[in-house]
Amino acid sequence: MQRLHAEVGLAQLSKVGEELCGDNVDIARTPEATIIVMSDGLGSGVKANILATLTTKIATVMLKRGIPLEDVVNTIAETLPVCRQRKIAYSTLHIIMIAPDGQTTIVEFDCPATFLVRNNKVVEFPAHEKVIGNKIIRVGELWLQKDDILVAVTDGVIHAGIGGLLKLGWGWDSVAKQIKEETNENSDAELIGQSLINFCECYYLGSPGDDSTALVVKMRDPQQLTLMTGPPANPDDDEKYVGRFFAESGKKVVSGGTTAQIVGRLTGSRLKVELTCHDPQIPPIAYLDGVDLVTEGILTLNATVERLMDTNKLRKSNKQDGATLLAKLMNTADTIKIFAGLAVNPAHHNPGFPMQMNIKVQVLNKLKTVLESKGKEVIIEWI
Repeated sequence: MQRLHAEVGLAQLSKVGEELCGDNVDIARTPEATIIVMSDGLGSGVKANILATLTTKIATVMLKRGIPLEDVVNTIAETLPVCRQRKIAYSTLHIIMIAPDGQTTIVEFDCPATFLVRNNKVVEFPAHEKVIGNKIIRVGELWLQKDDILVAVTDGVIHAGIGGLLKLGWGWDSVAKQIKEETNENSDAELIGQSLINFCECYYLGSPGDDSTALVVKMRDPQQLTLMTGPPANPDDDEKYVGRFFAESGKKVVSGGTTAQIVGRLTGSRLKVELTCHDPQIPPIAYLDGVDLVTEGILTLNATVERLMDTNKLRKSNKQDGATLLAKLMNTADTIKIFAGLAVNPAHHNPGFPMQMNIKVQVLNKLKTVLESKGKEVIIEWI
């Protein structure tokens, strides 16, 4: 069975005059599925954001626990009743569940139909109506293939420009045409979403009349990055872990001068340090045969955490320093495996303090937290 990774991209636009977006998206990854829940709260601002967040959190938690889909939808339908005045739901519900083999289930309640991009054609994701908890829900199932793309949007995108630049709004069919223009075999989920939101803002003439969200999912092969930082606690294990490091698939990064010297010695590769200083705050990178990136240790790893916290700035950056290069590699990986050496560097650890206060431990834990917040799987093996 071929395993596929669901790459998720998200872009949002808040209604003019509002700081908070009234749409909310929650993403959870489990061994069984990638779970994505999107909701558009009634109105805008804080109230809408709370309603949407409540909806996505309830659905995500229940789905992660394996509760049947009908029970999830029924619970939300009962928790968020219909508005008495406007006779519409307090929030919409859009669920996308994707198994590693591509089996996908979509649930749509009071939201625009999902776009499916396959073989350069954009069609509506196949779904049928079903009554759950006295609510009419659209449910669809399909096996997604490599390079398939799903796009889910809130009403703000469909209605962009209504009554202004576009009398009837952008419309589902016109959005589909734009999606076709934006997608190809090299498409990036996040860039597609951002492009759609940029068009949306233009149709609103820079003053969005509604909260707008574009969620994009692209199916592709999984990508792994392996990082080795710090020598093993036992020098006799050097050869063992260098062997394991090179046996891993995907991109490979060595972080730390001593670690790089060990890898170079055991592989017979000469360590070449780049003399150009791209950033005075970040030590220079180096080169080793068979390794995609060689950086300094703690300072670079700590700066990498900072770079990863601002995805948009990272994407636009042309810097060639070690922290930026490492952050970009990690941003494109789905699984990051870290071999973290326990050999103590006196400069980073006071022998009177417990292991948890080791600077390396703190930096790697911060790195793990930031990466997991982006939906990455992070495995740290202390050696």
